[in-house]
Amino acid sequence: MKRVRRCLQRGLLVALIVAVAGCSSNPRDDARHSLVKQLEGRGLDGPTAECVVTAFFDGKSNDELQGFFDRPDLTPEEATEFAELGKQCATQS
Repeated sequence: MKRVRRCLQRGLLVALIVAVAGCSSNPRDDARHSLVKQLEGRGLDGPTAECVVTAFFDGKSNDELQGFFDRPDLTPEEATEFAELGKQCATQS
């Protein structure tokens, strides 16, 4: 799932900008939506991108997500998590 990892790395900056800008009432939802759109723009189908991002965001606090978006690259643990989520979500799509 290198494609998922690459898509996420490239989409992180855009999602971070959306989250920090806080133009709407819920920056978390904006960041989530932006990351889904970035993954779709990089070749993932909509349902798979939605599934990966939803599963990744679930159970994480805003502080945990902010830490994720603050880093320029995925940690090895995040890369593993995204690869696993990509596999799981691809079979559900």
